[in-house]
Amino acid sequence: MSTTQIDTTKSRGQEAETRTWRRPHYDVLENDEAFNVRVTMPGVSHDGVDVSIDGEMLSITGTRATATPKGWHVLRSELPEGDYHLNLRLNVAVDEAKIRAHVEDGILDLTLPKADWVKPRKIKIS
Repeated sequence: MSTTQIDTTKSRGQEAETRTWRRPHYDVLENDEAFNVRVTMPGVSHDGVDVSIDGEMLSITGTRATATPKGWHVLRSELPEGDYHLNLRLNVAVDEAKIRAHVEDGILDLTLPKADWVKPRKIKIS
């Protein structure tokens, strides 16, 4: 999993902050009807995931909460810090109204149905 440092500015006039983004591992599957994208984001709950589409760009971000429980102190920490970010360019139009997303056990599972006009179809010959 690669790590990227990105300088971001919250709004005009505020100081820039440095965030560590991790590019998660992912699989993309396809059939005639849809694409399926599976993204690994260990430690991210469904509330910490954001999925958006802007034109052909699918953007996925995930925030991993890293809080030490009250009364405990960290002796060793090897779990990666930082958030997840992935951009995928869609090469086929999808039906945005029918997109489904589900997170379970640190895996984001997205189903992106293809737009009807790009699906293969049989032409009837008369």
